[in-house]
Amino acid sequence: MNISQLRITALRDLIGDLKTKEFADRYNLDPSYLSQLLNGHRPMGDKAAKNLEDKIGLTGGTLLMPAHIAQDGLALGIDHGTSLINPFRRAPIQGVARLKQDGLWDELAPANGWVNVPTSDTEAYSLRIKGDALAPAIRNGWVVWCEPTHKLIPGEYVVVYCTNGQCMIKELLYANDEEVSLMSVNDGYGRLNIPSGDIEKIHYVGGIVPPSQVKE
Repeated sequence: MNISQLRITALRDLIGDLKTKEFADRYNLDPSYLSQLLNGHRPMGDKAAKNLEDKIGLTGGTLLMPAHIAQDGLALGIDHGTSLINPFRRAPIQGVARLKQDGLWDELAPANGWVNVPTSDTEAYSLRIKGDALAPAIRNGWVVWCEPTHKLIPGEYVVVYCTNGQCMIKELLYANDEEVSLMSVNDGYGRLNIPSGDIEKIHYVGGIVPPSQVKE
């Protein structure tokens, strides 16, 4: 399976039980173009994957992620050709993050199930989002999956766990020994700087999947 096919598989997962036209109308996409991608009549290159991410409102890398998988090579069971043995693993849902108006939460509500995600991180887990504080990037009911061992990348989303018990999903601007600088996912709130000593841990956000992909 090549990278374009992996991206198409990820797109099919996002569409879930919706009809192609329903999904296209929801995100103002061209149904014909979307059908051509899904049918394999058009390859999904880097530019096409990035454009779809932007139009749908996905975390950067959600559809480009297979490119990262290909780079990871043997860690994911990929040979030097184009075949992929087992790129997915279960990311158990640790709980439901009930967002406050500012997008923060204090503790997780109980939840069951898991999502299958393309990662080599054996510690991968997921969180179900409740509330619209992170919309449209992360909508109510959708699931965020996290990779604790993945390196942090400025400009991409992270889950931040603070020592006072507060948690949040933000865009990482930078992190150093003195502070961590974050930007809100939506336009409702701006930049936030937190002293490094007030942060317990930060985990990379690998991607976002719809509720239809939750397994129990």
